[in-house]
Amino acid sequence: MTVVTNALNIATELAVHRHVKMVVVGGVARPQSYELIGPLADASLAQINLDVMFLGVDAIDLEHGAAAAHDGEASVTRQLAGRAGRVVVPADHSKLGRSAFARICSIDEVDVLLTDRHPTPERAAGLRKHDVQLVVTDS
Repeated sequence: MTVVTNALNIATELAVHRHVKMVVVGGVARPQSYELIGPLADASLAQINLDVMFLGVDAIDLEHGAAAAHDGEASVTRQLAGRAGRVVVPADHSKLGRSAFARICSIDEVDVLLTDRHPTPERAAGLRKHDVQLVVTDS
């Protein structure tokens, strides 16, 4: 299995596993999130294709799509999502129906929303309308 990440903490955790090939994009480290961002990350992302991307978000909304609080992080994750065959968004219920500063992608670009509580009936209907598969873990 090959894992591509721009997060130093994720790379560190997975690098010790023999069955995982780690690919870390370049860039400048953000101390608040351990993510690599900027032009160096952009250059390396143009060279890869992904089967599945797990897209971490600060917010996800039917109108505004998936978003992050930091524009540099959103830029890198936007590019990763654009290179992926499927985009899976794991987001707890507190992130649903919210927006954040920097847009990552539209709701139409999300294939699966994985969350811990059932959304409102209106929100669930909106997800179906946009062909987003809803998976609720009911933790």
